[in-house]
Order: sequence, then structure tokens, then C-alpha cells
Amino acid sequence: MDAQTYTDAEAKPRTRALAKQRLRIALGLSAAMATIYFGFMSMFAFDKPLLGKMLAPGLSLCILLGPLVIVSSFLLCLIYVFWANRVFDPGLRGLDQ
Repeated sequence: MDAQTYTDAEAKPRTRALAKQRLRIALGLSAAMATIYFGFMSMFAFDKPLLGKMLAPGLSLCILLGPLVIVSSFLLCLIYVFWANRVFDPGLRGLDQ
């Protein structure tokens, strides 16, 4: 067996492990976003009086939570980008060596 074949055979389990790790992260963050979004939509559908509760003059719970849903999507995306830059990309570069 030549050196290139050995390197390819050695890299395959590492590639699969890296792909599984990326899938776990992606599914976890997607589940978090779905929970946040559908939780807000469920409150909107089933408990409108709660969302209409005034926290301050001109500020209801709905007005507060709506933008937080959007901000949470950006934060979850940021978490993925940081993870990809610190773990996934170096892992990919390590497969070449």
C-alpha cells in the first residue's frame, strides 16, 4: 500500500467524525431556532392576552418578543460561524496533512 492510499484510508474516519459533528451542531441550532419561532407563534395563536400585556407605556410583551425572535436567529447564526471558524475549518485543514 502506497503512502497516498494510507493517508486516504486514515482520513476517512476523521472526515466522517467531522461531518457527524457538523450535523449535530446544525441540527441543534436548527432545533433551537424552530423552538423559539414556534413557541412565539404558539403564544400568538393561543395566548393573545399574554402577548398584549403592557410592560411599559407603548411596550407590550409582543413588541418585545417579536424582535427578540429575529435577534435570536442572528445570534444562532453567529454561534455557528464561530464554531465553524474555530473547529470545523481547522478540522478540514487537518485532513490535508
